[in-house]
Amino acid sequence: MRVIEGVTRVELGCGSKKRDGFFGIDIAPSPVVDLVQDFEKTPLPFADNSIDYVYSSHAFEHIDSPQGVLRELVRVCKPGATIEIWTPYGKSDDGMLFGHHIFYSEASFKHICFEYDRFYLGEANGFFSWFKTHYNLHPTILRDLDRMNVSLDCALRHMFNVAMEWGVFLRVEKSAARAQGPQYPQRVYSVAGRGATVEF
Repeated sequence: MRVIEGVTRVELGCGSKKRDGFFGIDIAPSPVVDLVQDFEKTPLPFADNSIDYVYSSHAFEHIDSPQGVLRELVRVCKPGATIEIWTPYGKSDDGMLFGHHIFYSEASFKHICFEYDRFYLGEANGFFSWFKTHYNLHPTILRDLDRMNVSLDCALRHMFNVAMEWGVFLRVEKSAARAQGPQYPQRVYSVAGRGATVEF
């Protein structure tokens, strides 16, 4: 495998829009794609412990199984690197669209990060510390929940179409072979409407 040097920030599934300063990988060519590759089926072309930041937006739901990709991320990321993964929220209409193979929810990342981390990450030394979750809420959900006297926490656990997409922020830890126990990420919420996004 050819190793690409000098890259520290990677975007997986960048499509036709790529973050500034990132090396873009996508299965389909476009003017901004730096490497055309199926990252689900092919190892990432970077040396061990070389990547500081991995970003992916609306790509992970299109792959059949994340284990191989997650194991590659543990390999190529430096200790302390950040992985930011955005997908449709699993319990939403957007999550259920055709072409989506996996519906990600909090249970998914509990499994990946600490409940069954070795199943997903293999026997390599390291794990993911889930430190933040960002929910983009349905534009009318806060008003609707207030009218029903239902808390946002309760709604996220038990209702549908509360959040439309979400971002999960993981830190790569290599000081121990596996996660030491449950993780409690910070929660951030935003609501889109009238051309602006309000974060709280």
